[in-house]
Amino acid sequence: MVIPMSAPGMQLQGPPPQEAHEPMLRLKYSVLALAGFGALRLLLAVASGLLGLEFMGLLNVFFAVSMGAFILKDDPHFEKFYKCLSTTIFQMCAERGMGGMGCLMPFLMYDAINFVFDVLTRARFLGLGLYGVALFGCMASEAASAYFAWCVYKVCQDSGPSAMEMGGGSDYVQASDGGNPRNPAMYPGSGGGGGGGGGSEFQVFSGSGNRLGG
Repeated sequence: MVIPMSAPGMQLQGPPPQEAHEPMLRLKYSVLALAGFGALRLLLAVASGLLGLEFMGLLNVFFAVSMGAFILKDDPHFEKFYKCLSTTIFQMCAERGMGGMGCLMPFLMYDAINFVFDVLTRARFLGLGLYGVALFGCMASEAASAYFAWCVYKVCQDSGPSAMEMGGGSDYVQASDGGNPRNPAMYPGSGGGGGGGGGSEFQVFSGSGNRLGG
C-alpha cells in the first residue's frame, strides 16, 4: 500500500499562519482521539476475534495517525512518535523532506476516504457492545480530523502567498551569482555579461566575412 504523502499543486509549504492556530489545535486533538480509539479498537478486535476482518481498517487508522504525526512533527505530543516513524518504517519519507504542512492535503484525502469506507463497510459492527463504541469513536475522529484539516487548509489558502507558499510550478526566473537572470533571452534588456556597461548588443552574422569564389 502506498501512502499519498504529497499532492502536487495542492501542497502547502512553510509554517501555518497565526490564523490557523485554533483549527490546528483542533486537528491535533482529533488525531490524538483517532490514535486512542484506534488502539482501543485493536484491543477489542483481538478480544472479540475480529482482527482478521478488521486488520485492513486498523492498518488504515495507523497510516492516518502516522500522517498526522508528520503534519504535527514539531508538536511536543507527537515529537517522539514522529522521531520513531522517521527513523524506522517511514525513514524514506523523512529523508525526502516530507512532513509539516506539505502532508496536510494528502492526510485530508486519506482520512476522508477511510471515513467513507468505514461507514460503508463496517457500520454493521456498531452494535457490538464496546467494540461498536470504539468503532464509532474512530469514525467520528476520522470525520473530525478531515474537517479540521480542511479548515486549516482554507485558512492557509485565504491568508495568501505571504503566509503560505503553494507547491507546484512557479514563473520566477532564478538569478545567477552576478544578479542577472539565468535565462536572459526572456529579458532582452538585461545584460548577460559580467561587468561591462551593457551598451553593446550581440548581432548575428555581424562582420564583413569572405565571399566564396570571389
